[in-house]
Amino acid sequence: MTTKVPATATDTALPPALRTAVAAAYAAFQHHEAPKSTLDVCLACCMDEALEREMRRMPLRQVTTRHFYEYNSSAKSSEQPPEELLYFLPRMLELLAQGEELHHSTELYLDRLGNCPADALSPKERAAVDAFALAFFNEGLGHTGPEPSPFNGANAFDILLMFHKGGVNLQPLLAHWLDNERPSAVLHYAEASYWDFWGKHEIQNAFAEDQPEFREAMKAWLLDDANRQRFAQKILALDSSAMERPAYCTCGNCMGPRQILEAVFDLVSG
Repeated sequence: MTTKVPATATDTALPPALRTAVAAAYAAFQHHEAPKSTLDVCLACCMDEALEREMRRMPLRQVTTRHFYEYNSSAKSSEQPPEELLYFLPRMLELLAQGEELHHSTELYLDRLGNCPADALSPKERAAVDAFALAFFNEGLGHTGPEPSPFNGANAFDILLMFHKGGVNLQPLLAHWLDNERPSAVLHYAEASYWDFWGKHEIQNAFAEDQPEFREAMKAWLLDDANRQRFAQKILALDSSAMERPAYCTCGNCMGPRQILEAVFDLVSG
């Protein structure tokens, strides 16, 4: 079996900040060489042998979404071989920026990265990943509803959990969200918190159950009085056109953004 893909450079269709972040990731990780031995995957039932060989042998920028989907979804070691993963990481981030599906669950896209040894990334590499995370999160907050977005249908909390599981410090992302005045960012806050937090005042995500640091950090941020009042003020400042934008609903409920915003306003302003 052969997968035919065109040669590509860093995607010129990406927004400028994301394109810059992807290019910086390629530069930071360029010294890593392609793996020469079998990848850390299960060839018995998880990843096709031909895809595994292609993934090691084809030019990095030609590795496809399908390769990464099977690679990430495969059974794997609890601690990841960093030289293998870090070679592939820039391309994985590039596909992530394009809104591609890299695993059956968004929260697990960067699970392999988070399972590398703590000192696997150099300071330059870690800075490149952190810069990508901020650029990605900022871009996603700028889109709502059915608009094309790097979030690809996931809510903002899912994205934050994905980055947390990848070892990214979430505080700069949360600080950026708090300072972000775009109506779309306010809608993301209302939607994500309405469906996945305010019901029980705990993050409601099965992939967060074994992530106490994530749950505690999010709970502290969401319950902070100053943060709540800040978002309450932002909701009040929205005009009617922003409230009529279609909202992504994780359960298929027909509630629109106005109803969600009103409900969240009551919760955060009390």
